Amino acid sequence: MSVKYKLVLKKDLTQGATADAKRYYASAPVSGMMDFDSICELIADRSTASDGDVALVVLGLIRAMEEALLRNEVVQLGRLGNFRLSIGSSGTVEEKDFQANMIRKPKIIFTPGDKLRAMIEKVSLERIGKEQETPEGGGSGGGSDRPEIE
Repeated sequence: MSVKYKLVLKKDLTQGATADAKRYYASAPVSGMMDFDSICELIADRSTASDGDVALVVLGLIRAMEEALLRNEVVQLGRLGNFRLSIGSSGTVEEKDFQANMIRKPKIIFTPGDKLRAMIEKVSLERIGKEQETPEGGGSGGGSDRPEIE
């Protein structure tokens, strides 16, 4: 399986870089979107369930996940992976100085399971297109390999 990428010229954010410095970074352009109905239809075509049955199950899964995440439980979905809530805050030297408004908006962290990790191991890369400049902060120039879902 080949994942296509292109090079984009963006502002150089490395420490000590001059204000006008730029670097080329790899970016995987989005080629489309598979919406909820399409996913349900695809699963239905590959099973004995109807697309409506699949939709009911997926919506039920989402509802169950919401409840579990709000109880601070890790939602483990077998070979798909795990979901968990994460929060962060600014810190204080003294416990008495901490206030709840110092806590940032919670995030849902997804950790891929063995099936998705194995798929990533098989990916090859294929360069497409020509370089182009993107606005500051645009594109995907690195960061964590663990996606956050908000």
